[in-house]
Amino acid sequence: MEFDSREFRNVLGSFATGVTVVTTGTDPLFHGMTAQSFSSLSLDPPLILVCVDKAASIVEFLNEAKAFTVNVLGASQEDAMWYFASKDRPTPPEEFKDVDYTIGATGCPRLTQATTVIDCTLHEVIEAGDHLIYVGAVEAFEELSQEDPILFFRGRGRALAEEANL
Repeated sequence: MEFDSREFRNVLGSFATGVTVVTTGTDPLFHGMTAQSFSSLSLDPPLILVCVDKAASIVEFLNEAKAFTVNVLGASQEDAMWYFASKDRPTPPEEFKDVDYTIGATGCPRLTQATTVIDCTLHEVIEAGDHLIYVGAVEAFEELSQEDPILFFRGRGRALAEEANL
């Protein structure tokens, strides 16, 4: 069965997700990418996964570094979400020139404005259609703030509404 790719993308966009920035590389060649396709995978051993388009520029950096950090963004980080999603941002080594970060346990950048950071070494890469699923073995993690998350829904950044009475 064939689908119109734009329509299919719109349908998938009706599922609200949190927003992360995946960072990787080796100093000074750091690279980042906004990603909504992030999930926990296993508690024992601790594993997470991130899905990346095969054509994304971050693929070569992930494959070379064999490590990455998932930076979970809060509601006030919409600028970071769009910066790391932009194809017009500077390329490494200039990409992180104006970004506040520290180095995590795996040598990858941790965005200082993130609410939570998860440092991973590469456990496995699985090919699936036009994407690669990067499975990360969690080496370290830290909650940096209690800020509410930014959500991505129908192509826009959104904030949580008041708590619903369910």
